[in-house]
Amino acid sequence: MKDGLPQSQVMVIYQAKDRTLWLGTLGGVSNFDGREFISYSKADGLGSNSVNCIAEDNQGQMLFGTETGISILKRGKISTLFSGKGVSHLLKDKQGIVWGISGHKLFKIEKDKVVFYSISDKNIHTINSDSAGNLYAVVSEKGIYQLKNNNWIIYQELPPAINTLSIGKILFDKTVKNKAYLLTSRSGIYVLENGIVKPFFKKEGIDTYYSIEQDNRGNMWVGFEKGAYFINKNGSILNFNGDNGLSDNQVNEIFSDAENNIWISCFSDGIYKYEGDAFIRYNRFKGKNLAYPISGIAADKNDNLWFGTFNKGVFKYDGKDVLNVDIPAFKDKKIYFVYADKAKNIWFSTYGKGIWKYDGQKFSQVLKPDRFDNSSIAEDEEGGIWINGLMSSTYLKDGKTERISGFDGYLSCVYPLSKDSVLLGTSNGITLIKNRKIDKTFHIKSLGNVFVLSIIRHEDNLIFATLGDGIITWNLKTKAIKRYVVADGLNSNDIYSLATDKNNNLWAGTGRGINKLTFNRQQQFYEVFRDHPLIVECNQNAIINYKNSILVGTINGLIQCKTNALAEDKKNPFIHIQQVSVFHKNDRAKDLSIDLNGKGDKFYKLDYSQNHISISFKGVYLTNPESVLYRYKLVGIDNDFSKPVPNTEIEYSTIRPGSYTFQVYAIANGQQSNIEQFSFTIVSPYYDTVIFKVIAFLVLIFLIWLIFYLIFKTRERKKHQFEKLKLKEQEKIRKQTAEDFHDDIGNKLTRINVLSEILDKKVAGTEKEQKELIRLIRENAGLLYTGTKDILWALDPHSDNLFEILVHIKNFGIDLFQNTGVTFKMEGVLSKYQKLQLSMEFNRNLTLIFKEMLNNVLKHAKASQVLIMVIETDHDTVNILTTDDGEGFDIETVQKGRGLNNIQTRCKRIKSTFQISSIRGKGTTTTISTRIPVTK
Repeated sequence: MKDGLPQSQVMVIYQAKDRTLWLGTLGGVSNFDGREFISYSKADGLGSNSVNCIAEDNQGQMLFGTETGISILKRGKISTLFSGKGVSHLLKDKQGIVWGISGHKLFKIEKDKVVFYSISDKNIHTINSDSAGNLYAVVSEKGIYQLKNNNWIIYQELPPAINTLSIGKILFDKTVKNKAYLLTSRSGIYVLENGIVKPFFKKEGIDTYYSIEQDNRGNMWVGFEKGAYFINKNGSILNFNGDNGLSDNQVNEIFSDAENNIWISCFSDGIYKYEGDAFIRYNRFKGKNLAYPISGIAADKNDNLWFGTFNKGVFKYDGKDVLNVDIPAFKDKKIYFVYADKAKNIWFSTYGKGIWKYDGQKFSQVLKPDRFDNSSIAEDEEGGIWINGLMSSTYLKDGKTERISGFDGYLSCVYPLSKDSVLLGTSNGITLIKNRKIDKTFHIKSLGNVFVLSIIRHEDNLIFATLGDGIITWNLKTKAIKRYVVADGLNSNDIYSLATDKNNNLWAGTGRGINKLTFNRQQQFYEVFRDHPLIVECNQNAIINYKNSILVGTINGLIQCKTNALAEDKKNPFIHIQQVSVFHKNDRAKDLSIDLNGKGDKFYKLDYSQNHISISFKGVYLTNPESVLYRYKLVGIDNDFSKPVPNTEIEYSTIRPGSYTFQVYAIANGQQSNIEQFSFTIVSPYYDTVIFKVIAFLVLIFLIWLIFYLIFKTRERKKHQFEKLKLKEQEKIRKQTAEDFHDDIGNKLTRINVLSEILDKKVAGTEKEQKELIRLIRENAGLLYTGTKDILWALDPHSDNLFEILVHIKNFGIDLFQNTGVTFKMEGVLSKYQKLQLSMEFNRNLTLIFKEMLNNVLKHAKASQVLIMVIETDHDTVNILTTDDGEGFDIETVQKGRGLNNIQTRCKRIKSTFQISSIRGKGTTTTISTRIPVTK
């Protein structure tokens, strides 16, 4: 391949740690990933377009040795590291230090500076490292030196006869320690083992030896001026040149990559990749030129191969020699097909000469020439031969001939389906012939207007090779139709030939190479092997299964495909993340690009506004780059890896804050690469943090509480205002009622009292009964007046506080016990109780309680002293204790009277408690406790 290279002469091949190839040419340097070339030249900053050597340092920077010094590629830009003489070698030792040769002098690069070293003041031919990474230098007239502890010491002295030679390269054996190969330009290859130097390879006719390499199996490759030699470790030698796929030009470089592919650089022809012996191309064989378009292949009963060409007649291969069949009917003629029937007779269709048959003894003409030459042939189950022309099909059996015509389209192929049925492929689909008559009722819709070039049966499927529509399969049992095209792995949608091998694989010759397919019975689907990218154009129906190989005729010779090819020790694909682009949510100026450069284990922190990222990656599989697919997932969002996709860039937008790890790996030919990853955290905005959410939640709860509180308070306030207004109105009513009651009842009672006094004066003193009645009238009027005062006092709003109640009770007690011989006292009546507003109900009930209680004391206690004490407690409670020194009683034996029950009932009404304690002969104490907040 040379398309994409800046220049066709590749002088050096180097593989970077990302598995891509760097190719140094006389026109600059190119990076090749298996699909694309990225090139750099002097216009991009290279010191010179002539690149001699390449190395990669530990920072992933590429160093290019040119004719004018050293250029370095750093982050996509090339600059000059060293300018001076040309640099012929660059190599990194196991400590990561880059060494090189300039002007036959050794140097190393320290802190971006070139430091020269001298070894015995001699010229340095070449440097290389062994499999352990130890560095060696071949010193003129001295031998081989090894770098140990930063000092160059002699490793192996070379014989004088070798020392005088120009040693261009030293190569250490990959499998055998202390074994090395020395390439001389004129004297061939020498091998150094256990201190002994001896010749290894020298071929007559080779003028100059240019390159040497060892593959992973221990086989050696040597490049010279007209191709390359493959030296098998078993001793056999194979020459690769223009006859078997390589160039006849000078091989400058041979390189074995990390996947064990062999790359060969040929002068003016770019680079070649050796695919192994799974495919063998025969352009020449046994000295015979076979670079002809092959039109048909068949094997006779003696396993001789017969193949026809489009311009050179028929050839026969008997296992030893290739012979051009020399009969007039075939001489330099166009052969349309070569076919072997069940009896291994060989049939030929020749331009202008009709149909011929070879029975193992002689050639005979079967059909005379017709207007149109015949292009395809097949034998049915009963031994009948079907031969297709352009417009008609001829049936031969038992010496009889029958012609069938009237087809839709031009005939291209024939396939016997059963004893009485034959399928014909045409330019307009397929036609079924049943009992040698066209069945016009038979149609397969998906094959309408499809140019069918070949038909075979594979298990329960009929396989149709088409021109432009890929491979179409039709299941004979389920009638299911499936189509396979380039997107499914085929090299081309133009399928010219089909065959099956002994392993039940399906082979297809296409317009761009040969595809191998295997049938997945579980999924009822054909899987295309993607590991055979050999680009050749195959011919129609020129294919045969022959001795564990599939032979395919192409426009330029014959291809042998080994069905039991030795499994190559191929490595897995390799993947690396190339770049991570981070896009800012609002400000494009804050977009950034992250170059991982092997720092996939580093954790990156991104702002919440940088939640849109694009990740580009590349999988390198030089063995078959077209087969590379990718599976990826974003840990934190995806549960599993994606389905295999060809995309090399994934974009994620509006990623939520959190910690994520992007993982991706490549798959190719059933092999899986390393898993590359990029870990990052998107920091939550302040409003998305846990603390903020907790605070916001608390604030929300507080606001909800505040709203309800305000609503409740508003309602309470309105209720309070309503109650206040109601009380105000009640107070007015009470006050007005009290005044009216006082004026009305008071006047009338006074009038009664006055009238009773007048009546008393008018009644003579002797009228005692009348006088007694008058006294009772005056006494009851007085009592009624006193009771009226209590009612008027209760109705008066000014009485609705604890102080007034207590004073009223005190006054009642003083009046009650006056002139009774009972001393009455009341203590703890404080003026501050005026602030304790009470309801009229409380006022009335508390007054009546004490009236009942004091009257009971007066009537029953026989006390000489009565004391009422008002006491405040620590719990906003007022206790009112009433104590007398009367006779007392036994609480357990005394039956409660109506008065005591009334007291307890009224206490409950005003939500107070009533307690009584009494001891016979020691008096009685009662306690009324009520919760009334006292304002200090």
